[in-house]
Amino acid sequence: MHPWDFSAKESAMQGKRNLLKEVIEVADLPDEVEPDRTYRLLPKDRGLRFYEERTDRNIGWITAEEQALLRRSVVAVAGCGGMGGVGAELLLRAGVGEIRLADLEIFDTSNIHRQIAAGIQTIGTSKVFATARRLRNITDDTTLVVYPQGVTPETFGHFVHGADLVLDEVEAWAISARIGLHREARHQGIHVLNCNSIGAGTRLFLFTPESDTMEQCLGLSYEEAEEFRVRVRTGEATTGEKTRMAEAVIRGLLPEVPEYSPRDPSERTAGNLHRRLSEEGKAMILASNPYGAASFLVNHSLFHLLRNSGVRRDIIWPVPMPGYLYRDDLLGVLKVERQRWY
Repeated sequence: MHPWDFSAKESAMQGKRNLLKEVIEVADLPDEVEPDRTYRLLPKDRGLRFYEERTDRNIGWITAEEQALLRRSVVAVAGCGGMGGVGAELLLRAGVGEIRLADLEIFDTSNIHRQIAAGIQTIGTSKVFATARRLRNITDDTTLVVYPQGVTPETFGHFVHGADLVLDEVEAWAISARIGLHREARHQGIHVLNCNSIGAGTRLFLFTPESDTMEQCLGLSYEEAEEFRVRVRTGEATTGEKTRMAEAVIRGLLPEVPEYSPRDPSERTAGNLHRRLSEEGKAMILASNPYGAASFLVNHSLFHLLRNSGVRRDIIWPVPMPGYLYRDDLLGVLKVERQRWY
């Protein structure tokens, strides 16, 4: 399935336009799931002792009171791909009490390269359902809310409402979904962390109701991005339009591209990145990097959730947009950037 092919993705959802019907509350996902329904998997009562034992190794780095705060926290994870799937699992293991998962895509063979719930047995199946089943097999004392419709105008409000933090790990080319998610979070006063996998590094952006917006970052309005999505779906989008959208994503979310390649201009990373995203709709990702990048994201997410706990810490905090944190394992870089680049 070509990433620009929104019509194919929607046909995988049985042609339905992501209508949010009633939420089905169950203990576990049924064998036969309905792809247009939201499922709320209720926590099983294993007792406080079980929770405290499974999260005990956190204590010392955080306090028991902070662990209890994490247990009361709600994190909404948009995207169950390379970073979103790993991030959701790490949040679960860390003891976050409710995790919301949204993704409308299905696994294909190329996803085995980096996505934690992707494998021979899950090719052709829903990413979000496979991820939820994997998480439920790890521990079932948390609440999981599963949105197989993905993040859409019909699900934005429900997905974000009551969350303490939103993690934006939407696919790079799902531009209108990303902007719409950010607009809803801003409207509800909820912070959003966006983190990418770039080479052997990652870049963490914090969006708050007072910070620069995703629209400013990409130089696009929701209406422009949604019109592009529709034009791709109907086959009317031109090569120039696809290139413009790819350039907006690269310019907005990749202020600087690390270079590890030979000096031959044809092998320069930035050129390959632009070509693959604009022509193929595919981001270049090292197989190993989403795991480290997701760990970076979740570490900052946990301490962002604990920022008002009363415990003072000498750590580097995420910088609201237009600032960001940048780390690269191969270049040995860790820096805080505060200047606007777009």
